[in-house]
Amino acid sequence: MNFLFLESSRSWGGQEYRTCLEVNWLNGHGHEAWFGCDPRSQVFGKAQEVGTRIVPFAMARRFDPLTSFHLWQFCRRHRIALIKTFSSKDHWLALPLYWSGIPVTRSRCITDPIGGANRAFVFRHGCSRIVADAPVIKRQLVEENGIPSEKIEVIGSAVDLSRFHPNRDKQKFRSEIDIPADVPVIVNIGMIRPDKGQLTLVEAARTVLQQYPEARFVFVGEGTGARKLGVRLREAINRYGLSERVLMLGYRWDIPDILAASDLVVIASIGTEASPIVLREALACGRPVVATRVGDIAEVIRDREHGLLVSPGSSEEMAAAIIQLIGNRELAARWAENGLLLARAHFSFDQMMEHKLRVDREIAKKNGTT
Repeated sequence: MNFLFLESSRSWGGQEYRTCLEVNWLNGHGHEAWFGCDPRSQVFGKAQEVGTRIVPFAMARRFDPLTSFHLWQFCRRHRIALIKTFSSKDHWLALPLYWSGIPVTRSRCITDPIGGANRAFVFRHGCSRIVADAPVIKRQLVEENGIPSEKIEVIGSAVDLSRFHPNRDKQKFRSEIDIPADVPVIVNIGMIRPDKGQLTLVEAARTVLQQYPEARFVFVGEGTGARKLGVRLREAINRYGLSERVLMLGYRWDIPDILAASDLVVIASIGTEASPIVLREALACGRPVVATRVGDIAEVIRDREHGLLVSPGSSEEMAAAIIQLIGNRELAARWAENGLLLARAHFSFDQMMEHKLRVDREIAKKNGTT
């Protein structure tokens, strides 16, 4: 099959990275796939670094007849069987192509309400299928927006188990940033934005460091847009005098090595996120987690079996959970082993892609585009 993936987002994050990996996987497994994004976006440059086959399209506006025409030309030239959209603008730009007979799917990976009647319309009448990252998204779309249940396919996030595993060198990253082997390292990975809860984690870090002053917190990720939250986060760290013990590293490609060096991973999200990829990555690397009860987290892992679940936005609960895991290495190791078994059984990237391909083939066959 031939696929065109579209992403209008200007910022680079987990969703955009996973999209690149999906395009690369398809091209490596006998299919033809392209990733269309705006050449002025951060996504375009990062996708090049990942080695993804990209094609530039202007995606600054939701309604752009010229861009829609260029998309149609591309689909005709390359005999595209299915278009995959991931954000609002690219979905609207693909709408004329859907109405012209080219099947379109819309991915949904956040729990924010989809908005007014116009946006509900494009989900209901502007795509062949909705691919939801988590059951909570499907429930929301059915109950709040009246979208037929059969139109929504739930396919959870997954990771490359050949890259994310517990046998990586645990000292490689620690040596780079000069952290001894016996110092507790707590890692948070994600875009620096309000819904990710990094400010809550900084508050929790203050409490943890009072009891474990030798510990180190590591934030991996960059801010979006004007990156004001990143500035606020750094200001809070400096204001509390934690700059030597709370490190902000920006974006990194070596996430498996960072996870290998960690003692635990904290997911501090307070909303929006439905199915955090870093949760699967941490479990696949054999790391215990402290995570908030957002999205599908409480459906994926069990509290006190794979880690600890805390209330979103509660720095007190988060600090207590981190302290418990730092202070009880035997318990943390047991929960980490449980998480590793879970990841190996359910979070294979290959299995996820095969599931998506079954859905894609069904859609293409129904529309006669195979």
